[in-house]
Formats: sequence, C-alpha cells, structure tokens
Amino acid sequence: MIKISNLTIIFIAVVFFPRILTAMGAPPLINFLHFPFALFLAGSIIPKIRTSTSKQFFVGLFILFTTITASAAVNNAGFLNIILSFLLLAEPFLLIMLMTSNPILDASIEQVKSWLMIFSFVHIAIIYYQFFIVRSPDPDDVQGVFIGQGAGHHVGGAIALAIAIYFFMTYPKLSLWLRTLVAIIFAADISFSDSKQVLVVFVLSFVIIVITKLKNLGEILKYLAITIVIICLTYWFAQIAFSSSLSFWGKDDRIIRGLGVKFSVFSIINSYYSSPLNWLFGVGPGHSIGRLAWLIPDYQQYLQPLGITSYSAVTETIFSVNNTNPLSNKFTGSSMFSLTFSWAGVWGDLGIVGLGVYLYLWLLVWKTCPDTLSQLFLITILVHGAIFSWMEEPGYMLFMISLIGIQWQKAQIGTFKT
Repeated sequence: MIKISNLTIIFIAVVFFPRILTAMGAPPLINFLHFPFALFLAGSIIPKIRTSTSKQFFVGLFILFTTITASAAVNNAGFLNIILSFLLLAEPFLLIMLMTSNPILDASIEQVKSWLMIFSFVHIAIIYYQFFIVRSPDPDDVQGVFIGQGAGHHVGGAIALAIAIYFFMTYPKLSLWLRTLVAIIFAADISFSDSKQVLVVFVLSFVIIVITKLKNLGEILKYLAITIVIICLTYWFAQIAFSSSLSFWGKDDRIIRGLGVKFSVFSIINSYYSSPLNWLFGVGPGHSIGRLAWLIPDYQQYLQPLGITSYSAVTETIFSVNNTNPLSNKFTGSSMFSLTFSWAGVWGDLGIVGLGVYLYLWLLVWKTCPDTLSQLFLITILVHGAIFSWMEEPGYMLFMISLIGIQWQKAQIGTFKT
C-alpha cells in the first residue's frame, strides 16, 4: 500500500512540473495527467478514511458532484463536462481529504515538507536562471516551473512568496539570518516577475487575518503595530520595484472604473439566462468563464470526440469584453480587473447552489487550519480567486493546500490513537 505521504508528494509533483516538461518537448496531454491521478487518489483513500474531518470533506465533495450533475442536466452539458469540472474544483479538497484521512508519522510529515522545499528550490533556481541568464526584457516571462502559462509569473510569484513566509516561520531551529536570507531569495521573485498583484493579495490577506484576531486591547495594539510596519515596508518596496505601475494604477478613478469592468461579468452571464433554474444551477459546467471553458478551445481536438460541450456565446462575450477594454486586456490593462476570475466562474457555471456548496467546502478547510499561518495561506487563496482563475490552477492550489495539510498533521501528532 502506498503511504499517504508518498501519494501527497506524487500528486503535487504531477501538477507542479507539467509546464516545464512540455517546454522541454513532452506532449501537451501531460497537463491532464493529474486528472486520472486524482481519480485514482479518490478511489484509494475513500475506503480508508478514519477521521471526522476527512469524512466531512467526503460528504461535501459528494454534494458538489451532485450539484455539478444537476447543473449539467439543466443545461444539457456533456458527461465529460461533469467529470472535468468536478476535478478542477475538487482536487484541492481531495488532497486535504487525503492529508487528514489518517495519522502520518512525524518522519513522513517531514519527508513531505522536505520534498516541497526541493520542488520550491527547483522553481526558484529556474526563476533566477530566467532573470539573470536568459534576461528576457518582459518580466512576465520569469515564470519558473510555470513557463508557457499565461499567468505563470503571478503563479510562480505567489508560490515563491508563500515559501518565503513558510520557510521563515517553520524552521525555528535554523539561525535567524539564514531563514531571513532564504526568505529574501524567494521573495525577490515578486520584483523579478513584476508580480505586484501577489504582494497586494498577501498584504490584504494579512490585514484580514489581523481583523479576525482582534479580541482584546493588547492584541489590537500588537497586530495594529505589525500591520502598520508591513504596510509601510510594502509601500516602500513598491515605490522602488513598481514605481511606474504604482503611479499609473494607484489612482482612485482608474481603480473604480476597473472594478466596474470586472464585475460586469455577472450581468453578462445573467443576460444569457433562459430559465429560472439558471439562477440556481448556472449555465452549466464549462459553459461560462471557469477554467474548463478556457481549456475547451485549446484542447478541442482531444475533448470534442469525447462529448465535451460549451456555451460559446457566454464565454466569447466575456472574453471579448475582457480583451477589448483597456483596463482589463493583457496589453494595456491589469489582471486585477480581469472578468475571468474564479468566483465568477463557479457562480456562472453552477449558480447560487453550486457557489454555496463551494463556499461550504472552503469553510471546512478553514476549520482544518490549526494556526495563523495556515489561515493566512487560505485567505490568500480566497482573495486570489477574486482576481483571476487561481482557484482552478492545479499547481498553485495543491501546493498551497499541502502546506495547510502539513500544519494540520503536525498539530495532530500525539493526539491520534494508533
């Protein structure tokens, strides 16, 4: 029997390295390898679930699958739409269900953690190679292992900054100067790849964490001081690294207009409703602006013979608005104002019911977080989902969820009955 720790490592590797492998000549279909592995994973762990936490995730995932099936039935979506939509949304929850299903020995936890660090160092080494050796004039090409991916520089930057924080916080036995040095080496990718939105997300997430921790005057003063320091340091860094972008995008009228463009996605999707059931179950899995709708045109030759369906009018309209508006297109705009973000995709595909089930699953993840560090990482995921299609990006999602899973397992050591 394959150990949970080994399954976790393999699962993350399968979603972390396909882009770099395809850049080296591997066939594009390798990007779909994580789907059959996720199905294998589900079949392997469901019979062995022991904890109440993992049982709750199983129930939530069953409800999610049922909701996606109902949405497909209402909107005449293909069976493949059901499977791919479920996997894209469910993979992070499958991983946390795996990592919370049984006790893992401390040595195995450290093994998972060590492999994640190895993956991270490979990623940052490629980033430094791309920045200092290749010296591309476009920082968007500094993508690490996510090379060739549209938003690869942002995904790579988010993981680099998360590891900078994680390494600094979870290796207390190492000297302060070494932890600081490693954290700086990773965090520097924010500047290399011009991932300013990642920095904004982490600072905003920290402020949200501060709000959740305010229980008495002492904590208020403590966290207020930390918040002020972090915001001041962030502003100072932004003035150095992103001065031109800050002067252009940091204006109130431009931000307000950009948000207006972004949230117009909801009215666009509403305009294609043909039944009251669309409010409950959306326009169908893969039929609006979720990641599956993105994948269908790129892999049409493989997916169409298998019965994939799309509601091209909705998707094409949203992409048209996104690509023609100067505030959201990839040439003059910012992805901060993109109409193609995860929360809109879930709501568009699955409606109010699907969004509610999805939120319930994230509430279960919040209950799983054993410490402030895990909560910070979870909030960054949720905030990123309001910017771009981050929550259906397997490499980013599984990596971040695995950090939460490790912290959960370490918090349980000594409490499991073996």
